[in-house]
Amino acid sequence: MSIHLLTLRPYHVLKTILIAGLLLSVSACTSMSFKNVFSDYADQLKSVRSAQLNGDFKAAAAMIETPKSTQTNYALTLLEKGRLSFLANDWTQSRKEFNLVSDALEQEAVKAKLRVSKGLANVTALVSSDNAITYDIPAYEQTMLHSYQALNYLFLGQIDGALVEVRRANLVQENALKEYQQDIDKATEKFDKKALNEAYPSMSAMIGDVKNGFQNAYTFYLSGLLYEVAKQPNDAYIDYKRALEIYPANRYLQQDVLRLATQLNMVDDLALYSAKYGPPQSAGNVDKGELVIIVERGVIQAKQEVAISLPIFTNAYQARFFNFALPVYQGKLTQHAMLSVNINEQRYAAEPIAKLQSLASKQLQEQVPALVTRQALRLVAKEQLRRTMSKEGGDIGNILATIYNMASEQADTRSWLTLPDEVQIIRIPLDAGKQQVKLVYGSKNETIDLDIKAKRITLLNLTTIDQFEGLKITQL
Repeated sequence: MSIHLLTLRPYHVLKTILIAGLLLSVSACTSMSFKNVFSDYADQLKSVRSAQLNGDFKAAAAMIETPKSTQTNYALTLLEKGRLSFLANDWTQSRKEFNLVSDALEQEAVKAKLRVSKGLANVTALVSSDNAITYDIPAYEQTMLHSYQALNYLFLGQIDGALVEVRRANLVQENALKEYQQDIDKATEKFDKKALNEAYPSMSAMIGDVKNGFQNAYTFYLSGLLYEVAKQPNDAYIDYKRALEIYPANRYLQQDVLRLATQLNMVDDLALYSAKYGPPQSAGNVDKGELVIIVERGVIQAKQEVAISLPIFTNAYQARFFNFALPVYQGKLTQHAMLSVNINEQRYAAEPIAKLQSLASKQLQEQVPALVTRQALRLVAKEQLRRTMSKEGGDIGNILATIYNMASEQADTRSWLTLPDEVQIIRIPLDAGKQQVKLVYGSKNETIDLDIKAKRITLLNLTTIDQFEGLKITQL
């Protein structure tokens, strides 16, 4: 078993790269604290996550220092703060923080076109670690960024702003789908995939049934819902179908697709979906209202570090084994109880529409080849430096040796840690007027009174984290 990553370069080429990396590392030290290099990200957020589990979101947000735009964790820190502000019902502050993340993403996209930012960051990583690279927000986190921003606008009564955000979320998924196979092929060309698969722990128990790490059925569902509110049934139908393709067992999605296929007179589609899922339910009284419940359960898990040994071929084609420090999700998926709703002696059960832990785990699995390639470059550089330092030390050699002695090989365990673990949905047609709704989840239950409006959707967002339960309600 072997990894054909690269051969060792001549020393003068290596020295040029390392000197450039040194200069960049000095600059990087001003944009990230030493704790980001030597301290695990999840460890840094322990107190924040503890406060979040206790439902003290304002205190949790206050524990996170406002980041500077030059810091490598700038966008990630704002994601954490934006999510906590959302949970604290401070939608204006949450919107502000998420807007800053969107701005950072746009700026990063411009840099990527110039092929400057990522290349320079990777050279820096050769001298220090992957934690020296500006945090690259994966697609599933970007979709959740825009989804929460859409909800911020909804709870502020601004449907147009919410529609803009769901379109952005869908664009993220469309672009990720185009780039997906190309990136996977490019990464796997550089090494023996079998060798890595044998050494790296399996995350299949955490991945579940998801096909990739970026297609988020919840985001598609939310956009479909908002398109319906905006009287754009064709767009709603497209996104409900996309969500159903990802979560075909979700009966609420099935009925949404069947209902709109009937409404839009999609004869062929209606026949196809009716054969799969049965006939559409009767629409009933057209003056009914609807209750839609979005349920967020738990908190996503943090990455852990795993050490594995893999062979790298030198320029003499001799395999030397090196230790790699890589991030991994360990354990298995949490099984959350489904929310049930009792209304007028009728019981309705929630159904899952997104398992964010699965998306995070699949995304990491897809990212591992690039992580191994980058770390192998760093390890090979260190090996070459070790061999040549005695001959070509001098001042530069001493500086490089110092940097290498200080640099960590700690795995990059960064991720958006305040996200929920799972999202569930319920959609119920109801008579207009006062309705008493009993929510049951686990051993807990709560009764609320709702005023259902005719031909309107009442949106209820329920968050359950450990001992905390929070409700947000708005009319669409």
